[in-house]
Amino acid sequence: MRSTEMQDTTGRIGTAMAWSVASRAGRFVLGLASSVLVVRGLGDHDYGVLSAVRSVLMFVVMMSGFGTGQSLLRFLPALRVARAGDSARALIRRVAVVHAAAWLVMVAVALALRGPIEDVLNVPGTGMFVALAVGLALFEVIFALLANVLNAGYDTARLSAAALASHVVYIAVMVPALRAGWGVPGVLVAAAAGNAVACAMVWPRLRAAIDWGSDPTPAIVGNARFWRYSLPFAAIGILNLIVWRQSETLMLAHFRTPEETGYFDLAYRLPQTILEFVPGTVWPLVMAGMSEVYTRDPARLSSAIGRYYRMLFALCTPLCVLGALLSGRAVSVLFGAEMEPAATPTRLFFVIFTVSFLSTPLSMALYVLEKTSINLLIYIVLAVINVGLDLILIPRFGVPGAMVPVAIAIAAQPVLYFIAVRRHLPGISIPFGFIGRCLAACAPAVVVLPLLYWMDGAAGLIVAGAAALPLLFVSYRFARVLGPAELGPLRSAPVPIIARAARFLGPER
Repeated sequence: MRSTEMQDTTGRIGTAMAWSVASRAGRFVLGLASSVLVVRGLGDHDYGVLSAVRSVLMFVVMMSGFGTGQSLLRFLPALRVARAGDSARALIRRVAVVHAAAWLVMVAVALALRGPIEDVLNVPGTGMFVALAVGLALFEVIFALLANVLNAGYDTARLSAAALASHVVYIAVMVPALRAGWGVPGVLVAAAAGNAVACAMVWPRLRAAIDWGSDPTPAIVGNARFWRYSLPFAAIGILNLIVWRQSETLMLAHFRTPEETGYFDLAYRLPQTILEFVPGTVWPLVMAGMSEVYTRDPARLSSAIGRYYRMLFALCTPLCVLGALLSGRAVSVLFGAEMEPAATPTRLFFVIFTVSFLSTPLSMALYVLEKTSINLLIYIVLAVINVGLDLILIPRFGVPGAMVPVAIAIAAQPVLYFIAVRRHLPGISIPFGFIGRCLAACAPAVVVLPLLYWMDGAAGLIVAGAAALPLLFVSYRFARVLGPAELGPLRSAPVPIIARAARFLGPER
């Protein structure tokens, strides 16, 4: 019986993951297109202003739920195993009330602190921009909450469609807004319109996602356990933003110029958008799946973490290598010569972010084990290192000074996580041999460098990319990077291109 339940869970995760990957691919294309339109439509100065406003907004959105949104991914799968439908609905109501109350407080604070915010960001009008952004963030907060509920139930088909629709609406509203001269506020309004449409599409699926019966059930997730798990997430989320870019963006805005803020934001955002394609797609599903696996059989957690490592590096290593090779040319081609100063930092961030994947499965293991306080302590250490170096380096060196703290924090992160996780999961290990195979399989892609040298502009970028992609597919096939365990769920995916690619990459047995 347990084996059947595990296979059912794996099957549901595989199907949900396929929908998420397909949706993420569409959102990636639309997101890249919207980024190009925003940067070219605003120019380097106003794009820098938007980057600073978005950084403040990300802190607000993170604090809006006090970490309670993540509790849905942790506890809803366990409640489904227990068939505790009443407790699941009570949990969702509790989380929704917390989000609504926190958002109202954030709106009031943003309106009250318009002046001090302008003093920090050093650009007139940014205080009102931030207040507008916080008010419009209601739709983003609601959609994130609904997405967690659906991800916890592996109900990703409607969620994927809604995410795509939000990007389409964003572009459809943003283009005329920029042409009309709305500038930064126009981009903020367009983003809110996209999130509002996504909420409307997902809302009808909420009841079906937790339709496990209506019999009275015990309150499995009590208040003490709920807040003990959730509150560290709020602090971790803020510290995570400090470690991952936002502190540098705000300090560049304060100590340097809007233009430098925009260069750094673009150099960080482009690799992040591309490299988060895989972990950003599968993280909620893997988190929900691991929570369910751990509830059924705690002894299987170490092997689940190992599979997550293999999936991450098998899928992300080609993106890292291609990004490091092609992104320098891509910046000037896509975003214009005005953003050329962001080209070299973009290439370097592709290399730096590769290291970050070493800590992702370890961090998830601590969340599944409900050891969020350990995650909090690690992020406190990283944030102290990061902010301390920011204050020393950014005022003097600008963008290069902002990159060094990020690189040091990312390098230290997997070391700290491994030490912490090893205490609770002695059998945990990092598959460095497999990671080395992934890197070796990507090595042939360096042959595109001469193409970039010989061919200028967009032509060189297109030819180099067209040569590298099939080369990587063939190299991965002959290196047998992916085995039957990794390819099996992909072969049965409802998205034809994913299934065909899986059949090409390796044998069935």
